[in-house]
Amino acid sequence: MKKRHPHNPNLTLIDGPEWNDFPLCPKHSPYIEQYLERILETMKRSVDRYRRTTALRIDLRIPVGSIAPDSEVISRFFGSLQAKINAHQLRKARLEQRVHSCELRYIWVRERNTSHHRHYHCCLFLNGDAYRYLGSFITQREQESTRNLANRIRSAWASALGCSWEESQGLVNYTENGIYRVDANSPSLWDSYSELFERLSYFAKTKTKTFGNGKNNFGCSRR
Repeated sequence: MKKRHPHNPNLTLIDGPEWNDFPLCPKHSPYIEQYLERILETMKRSVDRYRRTTALRIDLRIPVGSIAPDSEVISRFFGSLQAKINAHQLRKARLEQRVHSCELRYIWVRERNTSHHRHYHCCLFLNGDAYRYLGSFITQREQESTRNLANRIRSAWASALGCSWEESQGLVNYTENGIYRVDANSPSLWDSYSELFERLSYFAKTKTKTFGNGKNNFGCSRR
């Protein structure tokens, strides 16, 4: 069943356990259909670009007691992370190691439930040949802020917030079972694809989102 959003008539609300044959995250109805469409579009673009795609679910937190950051903080984060990925690839090339291209794609949603500041839920889409294994995301030595992808993500968020590496401790959360592999050549493609979409449909729920303040609470990469 569809209906208009009471605070934004340009948005359509969806109730039910599935949408266009895709399962929806249970217990979070209603969902915003336009957000579901953009989630699916970003997933398709990612897998079309990289036949083996790694999707990583993370949460980005604002330091307690700090001034709320401006609305461009999330754009600065993605820009900084892409720059760090590019720099890492360049270092590998100089060492004559094999380099796989990695154009970052993403989906984000800005929410606030009981926390003082809003937080961000994000999904990062990466070339699965460049970032393949769980070990790529585990911090080994925190002081080496470019050692692996986990540290690059934390460093990019610190840069976006304008805080130090030490102050960024605990501000990036890697969610439980938050790494997904989508292989376009695998016979289980539909299973992994629909499982990821169900997880990301949480981003399209109406709860904990604020409308009417002129600020975006959902976004995704444009390419």
